[in-house]
Amino acid sequence: MSGQPPSRPEDRIIEAFVGYLSTTIYPELRITDWPDKRNSTTSDIDAIAKSHGRCIAIEHTSIDTFPGQRLHDSRFLKTFGCLEDELTGIVNCRLRVIIPFGTVPTGISWEGIRDRFRRWILDEVPQLPFDKLTTVTIEGIPFPLTVHKSISDLPGLFLIRSDIKNEDFPERLKSKINSKVEKLAKYRDSCSVLILLIENDDLANMNRGIMIEAVEASYPQSLPHGLDRIWYADSSSSGSVQFWNVTPASRRNMPLMTGMEELKRPPE
Repeated sequence: MSGQPPSRPEDRIIEAFVGYLSTTIYPELRITDWPDKRNSTTSDIDAIAKSHGRCIAIEHTSIDTFPGQRLHDSRFLKTFGCLEDELTGIVNCRLRVIIPFGTVPTGISWEGIRDRFRRWILDEVPQLPFDKLTTVTIEGIPFPLTVHKSISDLPGLFLIRSDIKNEDFPERLKSKINSKVEKLAKYRDSCSVLILLIENDDLANMNRGIMIEAVEASYPQSLPHGLDRIWYADSSSSGSVQFWNVTPASRRNMPLMTGMEELKRPPE
């Protein structure tokens, strides 16, 4: 790897990606340059890696599963995230609470919403019927909640984000990819492989199948000129990142295999 230590979260993803490629496809591949850090005048790609005469240009980007997801997730965790741990041992049933995605608004007291929600759980949940999905409106909370109470050996509060339609994901993904092509295209003559590494950390709503379908829908014929490969970095698990080649041409003639087999023998 390059002697320059990673200074951004995405640098560590790139380092892990190059390490993965080194053990699976390109032996002894290592990062030799971080152009975007060195180039102070224009925007540049993130990394160059080399192995036995092969030069690979790498650009990292990330995409939310839903528009504005990271902002909504931050509000959600700030508002409700602590209650699951706080109420452990206090809630004596299994209480699933479904909160609509994107409904935690700005400009209101998060502490006030959390306090009202906690009070409602302690005062009203004991009276709720078991095994019945119920939509409730709580005074002072500006959105409805769907709750399900059941008897379980694992009692506690379990907060769930409800799904929303995500029909525009392929379109947003294509726009994101196209915005990165120009930077990679500059390395067409000097590098043999141009890779866009797309990161997503959504455990519940994203997987390699969804990403593969979105890439295929965006580029049914071929990738743009400034791009050879698209890889998906799944960073949803703390401390571990999985990498998947989602390039349609790479997968077209790939033998049938399980996910674990593909991680060990990814298509080039």
